[in-house]
This record gives sequence, C-alpha cells and structure tokens, in this order.
Amino acid sequence: MKSDDDRWRLAVEASGDALWDWRPVDGHCFASPRLGGMLGLAPPAPDKLDWRPHLHPDDRDAVLAALQRCLAPDGAAFATEFRLRGSHGRYRWCAARGGVVERGAAGEAVRFVCLLQDVTEAREQRDNLQASERLWQFALEGHGDALWDWTLDTGVINISPSFASIVGWPAGECLRGNDIWPARIHPDDLRKAMAAFNAHLSGGRPMTEVEFRLLVSDGTYRWVALRGKVMECDAQGRPARMIGTVRDVHDHYLSIAREKRQERELARAAHLIHLGEMASVLSHELNQPLTALRNFSGVALRRLDELGPAGNRIAEPLKMIAEQALRAGDIVHRVRGFVRRGGLKSAPVAMNRVVHSVVRFAEFEARAHAVQILLQLAEPLPTVNGDQVQLEQVLSNLVKNAIDAMSAVPWSRELAIRTQVDHDGMVEVAVIDCGEGLADAVRQDPFAPFATTKPEGVGLGLAICRTIIENHGGRMWVESSDVQGTTFCFALPPMPAA
Repeated sequence: MKSDDDRWRLAVEASGDALWDWRPVDGHCFASPRLGGMLGLAPPAPDKLDWRPHLHPDDRDAVLAALQRCLAPDGAAFATEFRLRGSHGRYRWCAARGGVVERGAAGEAVRFVCLLQDVTEAREQRDNLQASERLWQFALEGHGDALWDWTLDTGVINISPSFASIVGWPAGECLRGNDIWPARIHPDDLRKAMAAFNAHLSGGRPMTEVEFRLLVSDGTYRWVALRGKVMECDAQGRPARMIGTVRDVHDHYLSIAREKRQERELARAAHLIHLGEMASVLSHELNQPLTALRNFSGVALRRLDELGPAGNRIAEPLKMIAEQALRAGDIVHRVRGFVRRGGLKSAPVAMNRVVHSVVRFAEFEARAHAVQILLQLAEPLPTVNGDQVQLEQVLSNLVKNAIDAMSAVPWSRELAIRTQVDHDGMVEVAVIDCGEGLADAVRQDPFAPFATTKPEGVGLGLAICRTIIENHGGRMWVESSDVQGTTFCFALPPMPAA
C-alpha cells in the first residue's frame, strides 16, 4: 500500500515536474526519476545526491545564496532559475520552486522540498524573441525611427533612447501615454492625431498613420510621422498593447514649405511684371487726358476772371480740379518709375503738411460716409527726407482704407490721424479707425501682395505702401486690430540736424 509521500511524489512526476526531497541534516534525499534524467543519472537515483556540482558556474553563487536564505530559521521561499548540467555536459535551464516543510525545535531546517521544471525551450524562445526584437529595434532606429511600446490598460509607455532624447524625457522615469499624446502634440494637430488613434483602436483602420508637430526637448515643435498597430488584445478582444515608430520629418516639411514659398514668390513676380507692363501702358495713355484736363481747367479759370465776383463760387473747385490733375500726373509718373525701379525724388518733407494735403482731398469722401476726421499732430515735428508725392499716396491709401473699414459700423465714425516722435527718434504717423478690425483672411499678414477682402481690390495697395516706406528707410506695421478698430502706423527717419 502506497504511503502519502509516494502518492504526492507520483502526482508531481505525472505533472511533468522533477522532485527533490532533501534532509539537510544527514544529506539524505529523494530525487525523482525525472530529476535523475535531467542530471544524466542512471536510475535509480542515489539517496544521497549532491546536485551542487551540476550548477552552472555563473549561477552557482546566486543559487546557493538563495538556498541558504531559505534554510535560515526565518527563511523565505526558494524560487529561482538556473542551469543544471545534464548528460553529455549540456546545461538545461530549470525553474525551481520550493521551501522548508519541516523544522526542528530550534528552527533548523529538517526537510526541504523543491519542484524543478525544465524551461530550456521557453528560455530559448524568449532569448530568440529578445534577440529578434533587438535586431528590429536596431534596424528601425538605424533607419531614423524612434520606438514606442504602449500598454493601454495601465497607460505606461516604453520608449527607445532615441525617442527619449527627442522629447527630453529623463531616463528611468515612468512615462504614460498622456505625457506624449495629447500633452506634447501641437494644439492645431491634436484633433487630427487623436482621430487617427481612435480610428485604429476602434477597428476602423488597420494601422495608425498620422503626421503632426511634437513638442521636443528644446521647447520647439517638430513635424514627426507616427505609425502604430495594436499587437495584443485582452480576453474580451479589447486592445491591450500597441507598438509603433516615430520618425522626424521636420526637414521634409521645411523643404515643402520652402518650395511653396518659392512658387508664391515666382507667381508674385510674374504678377508684378504684368503690372509693370500695364503701368507703363497706362502712364502713356493717361498723360494726354490728364494734361488736357489741366489745360482746360486753366482756360476755364481765366474765363472766370472775366466774370468778376460772379465766378468766385466755382473758381475754388476748378482750382482743386487743376491741382488734382497735376497730382494725378505726378502719381502716374512716379508709378511708372516705381515699377521700373527708378530712384526716389528726395527732398525735405514736413509730414504735418502731408497730412493736411491728404485730408483736404479726403474730406469729400469722408463726409459722404459720415466720417469725422480728427487730427492729433505734434508740433514741432522734424522733417524727413523723401518723395512727397509717394508719401502722400501712402497716407491717402491708409485714409481711404480706414473710411472703407467704417462704412458698415452703426456707431460714431471717427478717423484719427496722429503724428509724433517715437522713442527711437523716428517721425511716426498713425491712422486710427473705429471699424470692426481686420478680416481673418488678411490678419496674419495685411501687407502680403494680392491679399484683399474687397471684391474690386487686387491686394497691392498696402504691399506697395510698405515698399515705399521701406525705400525711405522706414518701417510700417499694424499696431492693433480688434472689434473696436485698427491702427496702421509707419515711421520715417528724421533728417539730420544742420
């Protein structure tokens, strides 16, 4: 009749595990046939078996130290993996689990039982898998890809050293998915990126593929291309683990942006060439009627002199017609010279006088739009060196734009023109309206050529104005623009003191 020990030893043997039942005091042991086979011993195994010489030299010290800790009076369980030498000198990996099952009165170990399982094939598969993983990681990183491995239920994400260096993440610090996405994704790209993740996680797309700007270690954003795929699911079929790559494509995006910018510049240059040709033709065609208009107004004024006081009421408007015709001729001449890259006709210019001249001719249009013009002119104001006709054209353009900007506002329409000397000693002119602010289409760069919201506009007015101001050594900018109005400013260097 079999004893209880025989029964459980038989059960252990049937489970595929090897059994070692050892009495440390006298060294007596029971080694199951499977353990004897693992050690290359012919059955039956001896009742006093010293298995320590069979330990791999690299594992011996750690295993014996763990065994001594287990045999101690307050010892813990024995659980470790090590290599045992079997037949033909070949080592096999064993997973050992055991402990002291009987102790003496003083706590000394009387009986120690341990189960051993051959895990050689599992270890080899794991080692091969790790080697393969290292190879593909090396291949991907060598190709410029950073790696990430995301456990979805815990949120923990493991990233390769190259990925950590990109985002400046401290080595050894726990990283979670939210620390990268969405926290480091550019706000303008966030919706697109998260939609790509959700589409794959919900089964709508076979892979997550998306490009976005990622906040990197130097505090700037760089364009990256991310690819990822769910590699493991839980028992309910829900995504549990996702693995992917990140590639820096910022330089590629910069090259694309540079090419687009060059295309735009070429298109603008072509437009300007056509405009130059048109300006040359128009200046030739307009010179004759403008000259005739000036001459006819002169004849009319001379004949009005014959009427005496009766002609005074229309003499002033005729004088303004003559002045405007003369001014229009100068503008046409300057535009022709401008597109031909002619030089400036420089002379001392008093900007307050320019303001008064422009306002004089803008008053009729201002009254037609119920706009009140307010002047805030600093006196005295240094003169500037420039072309008065071109500077008048700049200010006239800004005033006309300001009047147009207030055409739809229901409240009081006031247009202020301010001159002053700024903190750099420049002569500054500001045109301030109380319209609804710049439209979104031009807010980013109001001076960009061909940018306009006017149905009849070509979008060159402000671009030409800024060019004129810059040719005078000055600068032009938008100081503010909101629902309460817009302020355009330009500043010109004063003439040196004599």
